[in-house]
Amino acid sequence: MKNLFKDSSNRIYCGFVLILSLCSLIACDSDDAPSQESLLPPITMTGENTFGCLIDGKFFRPRDGNNSIGGDSKGLRIITTETTNVEYKIEDFASSRSASLLIHIENFQNDSASNYEFQESNGLRGIDGLNNNYAHCRIWKNEEVGYQRYVTFPNSGMINITNRIIQGQADYHHATFDLKMINTSIQNDTITIRLGRFDLESFTLDWKDWD
Repeated sequence: MKNLFKDSSNRIYCGFVLILSLCSLIACDSDDAPSQESLLPPITMTGENTFGCLIDGKFFRPRDGNNSIGGDSKGLRIITTETTNVEYKIEDFASSRSASLLIHIENFQNDSASNYEFQESNGLRGIDGLNNNYAHCRIWKNEEVGYQRYVTFPNSGMINITNRIIQGQADYHHATFDLKMINTSIQNDTITIRLGRFDLESFTLDWKDWD
């Protein structure tokens, strides 16, 4: 005669083992996921055309849109405004939740290494922006409030840029930066941008694929 109690116990035991195995596999997959910080490019000074930072702990990098060669859908562009000012315009056109970041440097010092402190931003750029160093960005916050705009405020961070001009042709921009921004519409809402770095070479930048 079959021992029904024993068969039932075996089935319970096998089910328990199966559940433990599944939990173990899920934990391993979670452990194998790369950290956001590990996705950042290395800090270099050789014109590698790289950019990356963490916005509130999430990895952000430029990504091209369609028809991006030399166009407005390039993931990263260096723009000269009012002769002596430089802007770095970084955009992620490829993600379902797009994002953008603009860094404006007033009276950019050519062929030098300089620290620039971020001051107030009015959310505009070029001749419509303020006459100081600033940054602003647009990111997806959450389902409740959607996209939000953030701007720098007085003494909200620092960027260190080393600029080198090689043989009068190649213009190299190497930088590290950390800063905070405040929401333009939600009081007391701030974000932190940290571990920012880029290494750009202007001569080849237009042909870089930010995929």
